[in-house]
Amino acid sequence: MATYAPNLPETMKAIHWTKIGKPAEILALDKHQPLPTLTGTNILVKVHASALNPVDWKLMKGGVPRFLMPKVKTPGLDISGVVVGLGPKAGKSNKPGVQKFAIGDRVMAMLDFSKSGGLQEYTLVDETILVKTPAEWDALAAAAFPLVGTTVYESLVIRGGIKKGDKVLVNGASGGTGSVAVQLATALGAAVVGVCSTPNVELVKKLGAAEVVDYTAAKVHEQYSNRDFDIILDTVGSDELYATSGTLLKPSGQYIQIAGADSAMDSPFHLLYSGLQILHKKLYGLLTRGAGYQLFTTFPNGANLATAAHILVRVNATPTVAATFEFSLDQVLEAYKQSQSGRARGKLVVTLQ
Repeated sequence: MATYAPNLPETMKAIHWTKIGKPAEILALDKHQPLPTLTGTNILVKVHASALNPVDWKLMKGGVPRFLMPKVKTPGLDISGVVVGLGPKAGKSNKPGVQKFAIGDRVMAMLDFSKSGGLQEYTLVDETILVKTPAEWDALAAAAFPLVGTTVYESLVIRGGIKKGDKVLVNGASGGTGSVAVQLATALGAAVVGVCSTPNVELVKKLGAAEVVDYTAAKVHEQYSNRDFDIILDTVGSDELYATSGTLLKPSGQYIQIAGADSAMDSPFHLLYSGLQILHKKLYGLLTRGAGYQLFTTFPNGANLATAAHILVRVNATPTVAATFEFSLDQVLEAYKQSQSGRARGKLVVTLQ
């Protein structure tokens, strides 16, 4: 039997879309959507904050077939909030890394893109991808972290094999993902070179970067041409950086790209074309310097999220929040407008509490 906190409402506010297009054209606010029904190992979370990610508005373009997503799709892959309901099978798993939850626990999660998201007052989260929020973080920091934290951990630790003393280049070091990458790599003992624009140089230094390259004033490959780096983490998707990576990476180095072209999800054709480009880069990297190129999609993983958060908390680091927005249609549309500009210094967070 499911367990609920007392006095829950029957309906909630939710922002959603039902057809492809631009956020301003397709997003709508439903003020009387029924609360989700608890089943299985799901946890019902009252959402306090939800962070935006570029993948949200890229999915709205229609590159991913609609049958892979709900008919009514609520965006927002990052949430923080409090547990208000436990599914009938919650807490009975013996899987490693799955935490136990109780009504009232502060939690955070990266949600599955194929299910409803965080821009609604209550959302369902499977217990395998939900983790308790560190006591040191408020709701904004917790909402800003899950997707980028999981992505950066998989990039640097699992795929990059980062170790103390490595030299790591982070392209897009002031953005939502890059700012976490700088902090996590530094916390793990790496020397970080961050790439950003002039207004963000001091921010990236404060995040822990040993050196910063202002890409408006200098080229990375002109400053570092002796195969200095063990890992290049490209959070932007720069063709120029990849083309010059042969002079930047050590022979055993890893070029890890986590962002494709903005046009990749414009249509299924664009998605296929982007896939072919990735395959070409993988083959080129394999032939020229070993298996040194990776582009991947991060999926929710509670164990990785909890570990990544622990690393940052251990060194008193927190995710960078660029701006906050109220939970209204106008404010959410403004947030997406800023997200699409690509100029945010950190994460954009919508507050629901």
